[in-house]
Amino acid sequence: MNSKKPGRNDPCPCGSGKKYKVCHAAEDRARAAPPAAPASSARADLEAAMEVLGDPDVSRLSGALERLSDLMTDWGPASGLRFDVKGFSEHVGKELARLSETTEQDAASARRELLVGTVREFGTPAFLASLGAALMAKMSTPGLSAEDRRAIGVGALLASAFKRMGKARPEDIPVLDVVFDVQFREWSARHKELSQKYEALVKGLEEEAFSDEAKAALQQARGGDVGALLKYVQEDPELVERIAREAKERAVRVESWLRSATSPAVFSPEEELWLTCALWEPMQALKSLPTGAEPSVRRDAVTALMRAVKSALDESFLSGLLGRLREKAKDPGADDAARAAYMDAAIAFEAEPARMSLAALLTARKEAEGRSPEEMVALADLKALTAWTPEAFEPYRELLVSMGLPSAAALIERCQAWLKDHPVTLRTEQV
Repeated sequence: MNSKKPGRNDPCPCGSGKKYKVCHAAEDRARAAPPAAPASSARADLEAAMEVLGDPDVSRLSGALERLSDLMTDWGPASGLRFDVKGFSEHVGKELARLSETTEQDAASARRELLVGTVREFGTPAFLASLGAALMAKMSTPGLSAEDRRAIGVGALLASAFKRMGKARPEDIPVLDVVFDVQFREWSARHKELSQKYEALVKGLEEEAFSDEAKAALQQARGGDVGALLKYVQEDPELVERIAREAKERAVRVESWLRSATSPAVFSPEEELWLTCALWEPMQALKSLPTGAEPSVRRDAVTALMRAVKSALDESFLSGLLGRLREKAKDPGADDAARAAYMDAAIAFEAEPARMSLAALLTARKEAEGRSPEEMVALADLKALTAWTPEAFEPYRELLVSMGLPSAAALIERCQAWLKDHPVTLRTEQV
């Protein structure tokens, strides 16, 4: 039997006299194609989603949408799962500025107005189609539970329902509410981070030189509303340039101050010990790179170190450090130069905590000093060891408790917990 495949225009081997392309070609292609993935699982998930949508108990629908919100948050801003990012940001910023001027409107009403306006702007049939397709694709993600797939199915069905709903308003399609909520939380997080950074930087400028509008925005920020300040700063290129220039100059001043032999340590002893423990491994990895290491390898090592720094500088650590720097900046017993240096340091550390903390740890000439003779001895004992273990830190922790310093003792407990999995070898013992 001739096994050679006939050409499209050859006579069909079946003997019908027809050309192969109009006779058995389609059947042969179907047999040769890989089997399609079974649709039974997806069909079952969609049927389960339909049950949720048809259930009079709306709590099941609410639960499914909450689960979908969690999943979309975990997935991040993937294609098809978010409104246009640039357009969303511009729209929300403009609308929030407008709504902030409506003093008689409560927060809940303002947020509802923002949601409705946003989904009307971006919840188009084209977006709903892409959202439905993206959710259907996500349904086959490995590792999802039946609850996850049902929630995704609910979202996909709601997104595709616009075809049958005629003139349904976007705000009446609840899956668009989910998209808005997820994306607005992401936008708010970025907005908050940027606002806080600008606020920290602006604190270092001479307020007398501000315009009335700038002063008003700064006053609102101090009251907790940093949106006006952010908007003002972003819309004033000269102020943006001035903030950036002064921030750079301040960081240089603080780093120079840290390197001075006469400057005191900015960290407390327990803060210095914690940073040494948490950053020891990535710092040693960076130091051990050979001179001719590839730029990509060195870049990865630096990235790992900066990631470790940011992880070590949690809110509790930073609040204690910044509070202490601000107190010293107001110390009536210090001279003007010292108070100015501490104020510079407070602003610089708040604006760029990772960079400044690493600079203080690596370049400062003075180490943190104990608050009592007993503490100074305990610190000397620790630094004389060749290796740090949780047990080695216990006498110092007990001393801090006896000194009435519970926060300091808690940070040493954190060191001990860290050292259980990451023992620090300071130096090898000489034989």
